[in-house]
Amino acid sequence: MTTIGARHRSLRDETVDELRRLILSGELEPGTHLTELAISERLGVSRLPVREAFRRLEAEGLLEALPRRGVRVVQLDGDELETVREIRVALELMAVRRTVERGDTEVLADLHRMLGAGNEQITDSARLDELNDEFHELLSRGSGSRFLADTLRAVRNQAHHLVGGKSAAVGHSWEEHARIIEAVLARDAEFATLLMRRHLTARHENQGGTRGETAPSPASEPSS
Repeated sequence: MTTIGARHRSLRDETVDELRRLILSGELEPGTHLTELAISERLGVSRLPVREAFRRLEAEGLLEALPRRGVRVVQLDGDELETVREIRVALELMAVRRTVERGDTEVLADLHRMLGAGNEQITDSARLDELNDEFHELLSRGSGSRFLADTLRAVRNQAHHLVGGKSAAVGHSWEEHARIIEAVLARDAEFATLLMRRHLTARHENQGGTRGETAPSPASEPSS
């Protein structure tokens, strides 16, 4: 098995991304106790990037510190789910509107390329999953606010965590993303925000409640 430490790449972000993936995928379940030593051995890195990853993911609300005992994956709190969703919708709509209003040429060009890539690879679920993540990141970047982008990323991860992680069922989600991109490229802020609100509302209805609760059909929640 190839470890992160064997890739000879920048380890700080790699470690954060991999640990976040383990949490959001459910491989590290809520309440799991983590230590720097155990995670450094699992990922094949030194304890320093693990320590930095712990701090980053604490700030994102995915980990919580245990005095003198490392950290643990945050326990799910169903009472917080609706609050997280409301915050996410508000931030996503703000990001879409600001992206349209700013009209950053580089971001718009990236969205145009993404639209073509998504339509060409509509049957490749793994690639579409990546495109869905890139879609939200691009709109965050297009807002021109690093604070908004960082906050939205943390809230989005919390939303995924509360419903049990991401799902590979992204086909329908991409079609909705494509329509939002088209509205952004047309510089129609009102229509783009309307589509984003409908998209998130539909995703939340499909996702249901927190992990362990019975969700309405379909049983597996699409990623958004």
